[in-house]
Amino acid sequence: MIKRLTMWHPREGMSREAALDYWRDAHVRLVEQVPGVKRYVQDHCAVGPDGSEPAYAGLGELWFDDIDTAKAALGTPEWRAVMEDASTFMDLDRVTAAWAEEHPIF
Repeated sequence: MIKRLTMWHPREGMSREAALDYWRDAHVRLVEQVPGVKRYVQDHCAVGPDGSEPAYAGLGELWFDDIDTAKAALGTPEWRAVMEDASTFMDLDRVTAAWAEEHPIF
């Protein structure tokens, strides 16, 4: 299993709450259409560890069977639609994304 982890901030002029609402309610419909996605998790950041504002608004997790399937999915028209929509609520210049393999410890 391979995951694409995406940490993001709201685009300028959009509140954190409005961006998270849009991500949860509208954007998910496009992500559901991306071929090869096995699981999709949205982590909505509530507060920083010290009680301050969180470092980012959300962390998205897209799960795929393997890296080849994941890379192929990112070349599809469905993925292009996801990214076009993301630009309406995410600051794409501040997005951090990575591929990750999960290693459960306990």
